[in-house]
Amino acid sequence: MERKLMIAPSVGCCDLFHVEEQVRVINENSDFLHMDIKDGVYVPSFGIGPDYLHYLNTHVKELKPMDAHLMVKNPQQYLKTFADAGASFITPHTDCIEGDAFVTIRKIKELGCKAGVALSPSVPLSTIEYYLPLLDKVTIMIVDPGIAGQPVDPQMFVKIRQLAKIREERGLDFLIEADGSMNKELYRPLYEAGADIVVLGPPALWNKSDDFERAWDIMEAELAVELEGAERQI
Repeated sequence: MERKLMIAPSVGCCDLFHVEEQVRVINENSDFLHMDIKDGVYVPSFGIGPDYLHYLNTHVKELKPMDAHLMVKNPQQYLKTFADAGASFITPHTDCIEGDAFVTIRKIKELGCKAGVALSPSVPLSTIEYYLPLLDKVTIMIVDPGIAGQPVDPQMFVKIRQLAKIREERGLDFLIEADGSMNKELYRPLYEAGADIVVLGPPALWNKSDDFERAWDIMEAELAVELEGAERQI
C-alpha cells in the first residue's frame, strides 16, 4: 500500500490574532505540527520557543505530534527543555551536533522523544551515514534554513532520492521530510523522490486565502491534484 505524503504545517506562521482558530484546523487535519525554533544566531531570524509548545501541549486535546526543529547554535542545551514542553520529535541540525552526534541522539531518546536531524543544502548525506540507524526522521532542507523567499535547488530532489535509496538498501525505517519554500509545484517531485513529509509555510498554506479554512481546503485540493497518478520512485 502506498504511503501518502504527510503534511506538517509550521505552526509559528499562525496569525497571532487567530491562533486558536488556525491551530484547531491544523491539529484536526495535519499529520505533524512543525515547530521552528530559531535563535537569531545559527539562523538570522527568530521563531517560537518552548512556552509555545508547552501551552499547546496543555490546552489542546488530542494534540498531533510536535516536531521541535532546533535551528539553534547549541541544541544540546535545550533537549530537556523541549522534551518537557511536549515535543514528540526533536530535530537539531547536523552541523551543530557533529562533535557529539551519538550522545545527542541517545539523549533525545532517553528523554522519551523521537530523534531527527536536519541537513542544510550544503551538508552531504555522508555526514549522517554512521548514525542513520538511530534516527526516526531526517529533514532535508531544500533551501538554506531561516531565510524566507529562496528558490529551491533541484539538486535537493537528487539528495532525497539518494537518501530514500540508502533507506531501502539498509532496511531502515526513518521518515524523510522536506522543508523550505514549499509550494504546490514541489509536492509531486518530492513525493516521487521519496519524501514522506512536507513542511508547509505561508506560500503553501496561509497565503492561499484570508479565510484560513478556505486556505486549508485550497492546499488540500492542490496536494490531491499534484499527487494524482504520482509514483514513488527510488
